[in-house]
Amino acid sequence: MRYLALAAALFAVPVAARAQTPAFPAGWMVRADEPPKADLTKLSFTTMSPGWHITTGPVHAIFYQPATTASGNYTATLDASFFGPPGQYPEGYGIFVGGKDLAGPNQSYVYFVAANNGKFLLKKRTGATTATVVDWTASPAIKTVPAGDKGNVKNVFAVQATRDSVRFSINGTVVATRPRAELGVDGIVGFRVNHSLSVHVQSLTVAKGR
Repeated sequence: MRYLALAAALFAVPVAARAQTPAFPAGWMVRADEPPKADLTKLSFTTMSPGWHITTGPVHAIFYQPATTASGNYTATLDASFFGPPGQYPEGYGIFVGGKDLAGPNQSYVYFVAANNGKFLLKKRTGATTATVVDWTASPAIKTVPAGDKGNVKNVFAVQATRDSVRFSINGTVVATRPRAELGVDGIVGFRVNHSLSVHVQSLTVAKGR
């Protein structure tokens, strides 16, 4: 009986672990800002044509497919619709580039996000720390959902990397430019959604430049 009890206990561990692993779209990886403390079961990431819908709850996270990469001259584009909450909520969503070691302790990437308060932010993450490249800055290029409105708006984020510089644009308007050597933008491309947001991603594309 003792051996049967031990076997039952051993088999119970992986079953419980599987129960705590949320089902994400095939081929996609999700990394929260504070693993393992972040509970990914509180986050919803589902396929919803066209694209994917994300409701983050209390989790800040990045979403990526390891095979989606960009290097050299390229333009990475994210089409994303913001569903809420409306008003001046300050949490951001948008694109990231230059991803490396995203499942490991030495993760690094550059992220470019906007919030429904009409401001954008550009930061670089290295491991557990982040460095501000451009602090929250207001831009009329950002579409927002007013307080009390139950609609949604689409914002198109683009990162254009050339030999010497990187341009960051929203809805076709360049809002920031930085020297390429300052950032390191070769690597995995994906998107980022901060906590308590509802966002629908229509597409994420990478086009080679000349």
